[in-house]
Amino acid sequence: MKRPVRIAIFENYNLFSSGLKSVLAEQNQLEIVVAANSISDLLKEIEEKSPDILLFDILHCDNGGIRLIRRVIRRYPDLPVVLLTSMQFSDCFTDHVKLGVKGFVFENETPEDLKCAIRKIISGSTYLPREMQKWLAEISPSGKRNALVLKKKNTLTEREISILKLFCQGLTYKEIGKKLFISPRTVETHKKNILTKLRLKSTAEMVKYAFHNHLII
Repeated sequence: MKRPVRIAIFENYNLFSSGLKSVLAEQNQLEIVVAANSISDLLKEIEEKSPDILLFDILHCDNGGIRLIRRVIRRYPDLPVVLLTSMQFSDCFTDHVKLGVKGFVFENETPEDLKCAIRKIISGSTYLPREMQKWLAEISPSGKRNALVLKKKNTLTEREISILKLFCQGLTYKEIGKKLFISPRTVETHKKNILTKLRLKSTAEMVKYAFHNHLII
C-alpha cells in the first residue's frame, strides 16, 4: 500500500478548524505531520519531518504574508504550497502564483475540495477553485488576443495554447485528454513541447507564465 501523503499546516490565522483537521486526519492516505503557527517552528519541522505538501493559511494581502511564502519556497523549492485564502484577497493572487504557489483553496470550500486540491497537486498538477477561474476569466483579455500574442512570441500551436490554459485550471493529463478527445500520452507530449518552446521546467512555471502574460481564461 502507498504511504500516506504527509501534510504540513501553517496556521498563521487559525483558518484550519479542528473539524477540518479531523477530516484530513481520518483519511487513510493523508497524514498531518506538521501543524505550526510560527514561521520558525514551521521551517524547523519541515526540516525534521519532510512533508509532501504545505497548506498555508493566509488572510492578509500584505507584504508580510508574501515574505513568509517566499521564505518557505526559497528554502524548500520542491515542497508544493497550497494557500487557504479568500476571494477578497484576489489582489495578491498573481503575486502568489509568481512566487510558486501551486494551488488555492477558499475558506468556504468543503473538505472534499481540499482533498481534491491535495491529490491534484501531489500528482504534479495545479488547483484553482471555480470561483477563482471565473474571476480570472473576467479580468483577462480576450482569448483570441491571448492566443495571437502567445503564438507570435513563442510559436505555440492553437492546441498547445488550449492545453496550457487547461493545465492552468488544474486539470490532470487524463482530464485534459478527455476534454480534448486525445490520449493522456498525447497531452504529455504537448506539455513537453510547451515547456521546450517557453523554456520552462514545470507545470508551476507554466502557470506563472500564464498569469504574468494574462493568458488564463
